[in-house]
Amino acid sequence: MDKEEKKDKIVLDLETLKTFDEVGGHHNKHLLGVSLVGIYSYNRDQYRAFREEEFAGLLDILKNAEEVIGFNSKSFDFPVLQPYYDEFDLSTVGHLDILEEIVHALGHRLKLESVAQSTLGYGKSGSGLDAIVYHRNNDWENLTRYCLDDVKVTKEVYEYGKEHGHIWYQNAGRKEKIIVRWGNSNNRTIEQRVHDALTNGEQLEVEYIDEKGDTTSRKIDVQRINGNKVKAYCHLRQALRMFDVDRIKKAKTSGKMDSWQNTLL
Repeated sequence: MDKEEKKDKIVLDLETLKTFDEVGGHHNKHLLGVSLVGIYSYNRDQYRAFREEEFAGLLDILKNAEEVIGFNSKSFDFPVLQPYYDEFDLSTVGHLDILEEIVHALGHRLKLESVAQSTLGYGKSGSGLDAIVYHRNNDWENLTRYCLDDVKVTKEVYEYGKEHGHIWYQNAGRKEKIIVRWGNSNNRTIEQRVHDALTNGEQLEVEYIDEKGDTTSRKIDVQRINGNKVKAYCHLRQALRMFDVDRIKKAKTSGKMDSWQNTLL
């Protein structure tokens, strides 16, 4: 299989046509129906939404997926979507359910909103009930935006876990780690990369989450590390700044530090 035909990795979320009350409870989730499925394709670096008339095309994508990533997707999204595919068993697709991983680590469930807020500093843009109202009002624009926002949040929680080896949640008012099993075993964690940059005199390109939950791209020269705090020269601000390792979403080296920065030590 050549590079262009490699199996895809998909992040998936869907919205339902009905509420649990309307179908008689959680045991009838297969009766909820699907208004819209949102995905992110890593092969294409693309978000896309599928209405019911497009589900055949969605199935082709799922059949070519090495892995589907979701939140509560094994026990909710796939059982809700399965009735649309009588001749294909969705459970045969490789699957990473972030909620399942959380239950494995903690022994209990958490909501995506609480995990996202603790991990990323921002969360979902609404609720599943909002999505049902959007559909009933034929408001496809807001329905699509909401669904793909959920896909984006799920994707970024997954990627944070992959980069750091953990995600976060609030436990009795304290922020605590959830060690994840999907971390990249062939790559060093962000914390390790920051320490490597200091040791090797390397400049880092980082995506950094600020206090408002916004993400900016920066180049930094690490000067000192004290626990989770990093003192670094920020080329964006052209000044020394303090950074929190847990707020770094991604980090990669971009060559050696400018030699004159060493005078700041």
